[in-house]
Amino acid sequence: MNQSAVQIPSRSGIYATRKIPVSRARPFKPMGRKKILLVLTGFLLLLCFGVFLQQTFDRGAGFINRPISKVRIENQWQHIREEEVSWLLAEFMGAGFFNFDMAGVKQILEQHPWVHHATIKKLWPESISLHITEQVAIAQWGHSQLLSQNGETFKPIGIESLNSLPLLNGPEESQLRVMEQYQAISQLLLPSTLRLTGLTLTLRGSWELVLNEELIVAAGRTDVFEKLQRFVEFYAGQPATRTVGYRSIDLRYDNGIAIKSVSDKITGVAVR
Repeated sequence: MNQSAVQIPSRSGIYATRKIPVSRARPFKPMGRKKILLVLTGFLLLLCFGVFLQQTFDRGAGFINRPISKVRIENQWQHIREEEVSWLLAEFMGAGFFNFDMAGVKQILEQHPWVHHATIKKLWPESISLHITEQVAIAQWGHSQLLSQNGETFKPIGIESLNSLPLLNGPEESQLRVMEQYQAISQLLLPSTLRLTGLTLTLRGSWELVLNEELIVAAGRTDVFEKLQRFVEFYAGQPATRTVGYRSIDLRYDNGIAIKSVSDKITGVAVR
């Protein structure tokens, strides 16, 4: 350590000299080759260890989150083809197990006209199970739609192949009412040889029936079941040679019915 002299004035005005120590910085010594190699080696080891951890994590994540590639069908379908389902699922297949869009699959499947409800479950490691409840068509609604057992209308392709179903019709939003009326009248006709093959609710609220695919019956707006019951009893008492010629029946009378035959002859019959 060096010392430097500094003059300091005293009270008498005479300067006194005092030596003050001055520190000197240590000279910089460059890092040796061995230390540099050790630092670089440690850095490279840390880098390699990080890459190893990342690769291990990626392999583990890939093993757990495998892409969905298989579909297990849990039930049989009558109107839905497996090819259609495969086409609908194509855009979702290949997604990872944890990334698979269950809600999207359910939504697109239930847009199919014959699908009433779809249930999808993931099966690790790479599959889904699929259970589809189909619509049950109980009647035609108009000439372009079908009516389900829940009173819902749907429009599948190839509806013409189901024209043997009863034909129902009515104003907008009347599907459930017409369906319930159809079921009730069908029960009433069970003991007879008459079958309800068509039912229409008019805009005026009147009921028109088609029995055995050709006999048209006007039942009016009120007391429909009482009128039909009287007609069923009357019809059962007529010989088949006579009833085969009936083409239309008008029940809108309090104590009788009007019958129109194939010869366009109208006959009035009193019924109590």
